[in-house]
Amino acid sequence: MRDEETRGRASSLKDSVSAEAHSPAAVRTIGALSQAAASGASVGERRLVDGARQLLQARLRMARDLPKGLLRDSAWDMILELFISHEEGGILFVKQLILSSGESVAAAMRRIDRLEEARLIERFPDPFDRRRVIVRLTERGRTAMLGMLQQLFPAGTDSEADDGEGRADGARQSGPKSLRTR
Repeated sequence: MRDEETRGRASSLKDSVSAEAHSPAAVRTIGALSQAAASGASVGERRLVDGARQLLQARLRMARDLPKGLLRDSAWDMILELFISHEEGGILFVKQLILSSGESVAAAMRRIDRLEEARLIERFPDPFDRRRVIVRLTERGRTAMLGMLQQLFPAGTDSEADDGEGRADGARQSGPKSLRTR
């Protein structure tokens, strides 16, 4: 019921704003929000996105609180950002990834190049503004991220079955598997 209500609100927002939205960014944002609402992501997929967001926030705290460069992997940060954006129907540009990486432009571009060579991400020109380049996960990248996040956050599945420890999914402990107490 809540998902239907969200989709209905997104659709009415799109209809009411579309007539007034003349900028490419506004058109793109409205389309992305509508697509995300209409996708009807499962509860399990939403949990995985929340888990990815928690990982990214932890990485940002580590970068802030620990000596610079000690525990840094900007490629992982980038792919987390791209996964979250993809699942929420958002759009990321190369410049945004560079800024979020915390690295120099040259170093960040090397990471982006490597991710693209591994066919985990793809780049293509923004159809509304050819000066910008959109970056998104490929299906291979999304599949890899889903697999890793399902391993880290086993409660992120749709199954209501017993988890082997006598608990249904709703009673599972949240958080990364390796950090949970037994």
